[in-house]
Amino acid sequence: MDELPVVTERLIVRRFEDGDVPAFGAYRSDPEVARYQSWDVPVSPSDAGRLVAEFAAADEGAPGWFQYAVELRDGGGLAGDVGVCVDPNRMQAELGFTIAREHQRRGYATEAAQAVLDRLFGMGIRRVSAECDARNKASARLLDRLGFRPEGHRRRHTWLKGEWTDDLLFGLLPEDRGHSAELFACRPNLLVRDLAESVAFYVDLLGFRVGWRWSDRQGRFLDADEPTEAGTALVARDQVQIMLTQVAGSHTTRLHLDVPAADRVDRLFLEWSGRGAEIAEPPFVRPWGMYEMRLLDPDGNVLRVSSPPAH
Repeated sequence: MDELPVVTERLIVRRFEDGDVPAFGAYRSDPEVARYQSWDVPVSPSDAGRLVAEFAAADEGAPGWFQYAVELRDGGGLAGDVGVCVDPNRMQAELGFTIAREHQRRGYATEAAQAVLDRLFGMGIRRVSAECDARNKASARLLDRLGFRPEGHRRRHTWLKGEWTDDLLFGLLPEDRGHSAELFACRPNLLVRDLAESVAFYVDLLGFRVGWRWSDRQGRFLDADEPTEAGTALVARDQVQIMLTQVAGSHTTRLHLDVPAADRVDRLFLEWSGRGAEIAEPPFVRPWGMYEMRLLDPDGNVLRVSSPPAH
């Protein structure tokens, strides 16, 4: 996965830092901001410092909560935060967001959440859920703008600030976002000899991100700062997920990636060549009419990328 920060048109989505404590404590202590949230106000300076320290030390992509700081690019300081809770299966996640009152109604939450969602689906997450208080119409509208679909209404489900409240439930799949995916969804299993070498090939040369890595020896998922061991890893890009594994079983040796237009084949050819990937066969129109290029991974698996020819 690419390192933080992520820079959008108006925002910087990054890790929390020690200097964020005053602004974080201020907007989290605002009764209007906390109205439909689980914490009580005010948030003391010591609690704000403790939380920011925990956020800064958390491992992005690991099971549990990770909080992204949302900073204004124009030097306006901390505008809020976006929280993600990754499920232990590392295939699902929950999304939450908080924006300071003076920065609300400017589209910052939408812009920051879009960047985080891009990151989640890029690391192999297959479903993102969210919920909000049924009275919180602004959050419900925001989730709708992000492409979330309503999935339920839980009546009198949450005890919040002295009363039982209703919850609205939402869910988002990659295909719900309304974007034209560069590559169709798939998750083939490729048998590899050296997992670390294969992960490096897909990440460094083809621009994939690591969703997770599993150690057969330890019987657990590896943290981001641990070296790769023999086992299995998931790498992802656009809507493609590939399982790289050293576990014997049923595996493919050919991966066929369809893209919608010839110019996207050309773009991938230029990108991958520029990264240093060795292209076995550059793009050209095949006898059967498809515009296609081919390359081999370190284990000899054939990657075919094709589209209809340009007109």
